[in-house]
Amino acid sequence: MTHERNFTSPAARNEALFEHFSPVFDAIGAGAIEREIERTLPVAEIELLRNAGFGRLRVPREFGGFGATVDELVALLIELAAADSNLPQALRGHIGFTEYVLAHPDEKYRAFWFDQLANGALVGNAESERTGTFRNLSTTVQNTSKGWRLNGTKYYTTGSLYADWILVSAALDDPEQAEPVRAVVQVSARAPGVTVFDDWDGFGQRLTGSGTTQFDDVAVDPRFVHPQHADDSVRTILHAVYQLVHLATLAGIAQAALAEITEFVASRTRNLFNPAVAPSQDPVALQIVGESFGTVQTVAASVLAAAATVQAVSDRQLTGIATDADFARAEAHVFGVQATVIDLVLRVASRIFEVGGASATAESRRLDRHWRNARTVASHNPAIYRQQAVGDFVVNGVAPSTRTGALLSATPATVAVGG
Repeated sequence: MTHERNFTSPAARNEALFEHFSPVFDAIGAGAIEREIERTLPVAEIELLRNAGFGRLRVPREFGGFGATVDELVALLIELAAADSNLPQALRGHIGFTEYVLAHPDEKYRAFWFDQLANGALVGNAESERTGTFRNLSTTVQNTSKGWRLNGTKYYTTGSLYADWILVSAALDDPEQAEPVRAVVQVSARAPGVTVFDDWDGFGQRLTGSGTTQFDDVAVDPRFVHPQHADDSVRTILHAVYQLVHLATLAGIAQAALAEITEFVASRTRNLFNPAVAPSQDPVALQIVGESFGTVQTVAASVLAAAATVQAVSDRQLTGIATDADFARAEAHVFGVQATVIDLVLRVASRIFEVGGASATAESRRLDRHWRNARTVASHNPAIYRQQAVGDFVVNGVAPSTRTGALLSATPATVAVGG
């Protein structure tokens, strides 16, 4: 089925980009249900995106990219998610890494990675661990007699299964610090000692490559070992962009759910509960579809408005005039709409079953995947914590990343997160 592309704001649409990527999205959407049923990893679909240059959307034009804005990227992510919501999430680490490179102060570092990205390299993510916190990492990077070496195991390593490079967070011994500091490391996904497992067992987003990655004495180029400082987490749009990927994915899921239930209603010939009326004229079906259409429009508009705020801060950041308050406002806007978007999308994904009766639950349709995928995406970075962070910003002026960073790195005894 060719997915509809009628829900994104004209202000966020770069028509040349949409025309370029639309055939790719159509090809991806054509096999989405079959991949879900067979649990076929979208390796070929990732290659379609790579070959079309999706991974270089935000790379500046002078370095071989498209130079897309954040809101243009998000508009395209919504369309990609409508085709197959696994793919935006599989590329989330890559998208975040691109923003990291854009804001990196080292010109040579930026030039190297822009060249890699412009030539099709994809970057996966390996930051989460089963134990400890984001501050106290068990994965380590050390300068040994054999050179720099990376060791550890990461979980929820989204996209690394499809990647050429993997961004890894690791503990780094710093002689000037009493404790190891957090460092960002990049290694080749095919380097000796790197093993990526397809063991993600979530009930949704099953094809994102979000399994385990193991690093056994992996050689690391010293150019790609970068300690993170305390203020790095505040003066960046990275947290906002990471969450925008989730929001765009949710918006695309809602769009796909509406498109599929609309096709289902229009193609039906039997109306069990109101046999005198054709299914396409049934007032209940029309009400559900109309309500869902309005919800999809509302969700897309909310997500794109947040993306526009982030783009404005990105412009200020790249010209060197962004303030801490700018970054805080961008995060607050994105985090602030998160819970609302989640609630609306889950409602759409559930309400669509009201128009179809038992036949809407057929395995061949897999309409349930929309709710499962949305619920899984919504479980990342739980909205209730985001709401607390936004409330703290609105009332007390505390930057959301400051509060969430404290929650991620603190021990249970140091931070109270209740009422």
